[in-house]
Amino acid sequence: MTSDLGRRLTVAAIGIPLTVAVTLAGGWLFAAGLALLATVAVWEIGRMLEVRGDRFLYVPAMAFAALLPLAALQLSGWGMWGITMAAVVTVAGVATLRIAPDGRPFQTAALTLAAPLYVGGLISFGVPLRELFSSGAVEGTLYFFLPVGVTWLADTAAYFGGRALGKRELAPVISPNKTVEGAAAAILAGPVGALAYGYLLLPELGDGLGFAGLMVLGLVVALAATMGDLVESAIKRECGVKDSSRLLPGHGGMFDRVDSLLWSIPAACVFLMAFL
Repeated sequence: MTSDLGRRLTVAAIGIPLTVAVTLAGGWLFAAGLALLATVAVWEIGRMLEVRGDRFLYVPAMAFAALLPLAALQLSGWGMWGITMAAVVTVAGVATLRIAPDGRPFQTAALTLAAPLYVGGLISFGVPLRELFSSGAVEGTLYFFLPVGVTWLADTAAYFGGRALGKRELAPVISPNKTVEGAAAAILAGPVGALAYGYLLLPELGDGLGFAGLMVLGLVVALAATMGDLVESAIKRECGVKDSSRLLPGHGGMFDRVDSLLWSIPAACVFLMAFL
């Protein structure tokens, strides 16, 4: 237990400052950081699918995952749609030419496209979240870490709330350790976290959304984070694995670390686009 905690702390001591530095830099470096994250997570999904016995086209999947956050920095919605359609045509063509009909080429193409769309497409919302709502590097970084901080608080509340009060299973087939009481604690913690973050760190956001708006934002982010965690648990359960990989000592894989953020970052970005 002690050695596992030490590994977790070591990874956090390296990863957190690095993430903050890349986010502060913004621009292409930040988009490239998200692209690297997406590429690794897609590779992990491919490995999990292979455990289940499915085929996966790693090169096009990882390339597509990396391209989406990079493209989000420069392209409009139509440009992103064009890249997606190009990926669909490319992957379907490669699968058809490389895999015999009895090898399930269409299923392979579908899985190869779904993984980068899920990871790369959702994490690419971090780019507008970092770039659109701020007038400087520090403010942009604070906007990006808003859903990150609220997600962390919600996850922490879910853990301790579940341990202290948990009696009813939330999704016993998907994740037997998650409880209704833990989820309720997370949903209650989300608005509290958003209020504190908005008024203490981003006063302009607090003024723009107001008390009620921040409460709703925190609720939306907490609900999204909970669903993101459940989706990844379902994928791992389907593939019969405990962790997405052993890439990060004490933490599992990259996909394990960003599962909730894949939902909470887009949720925060879309909410702010709609109401700020």
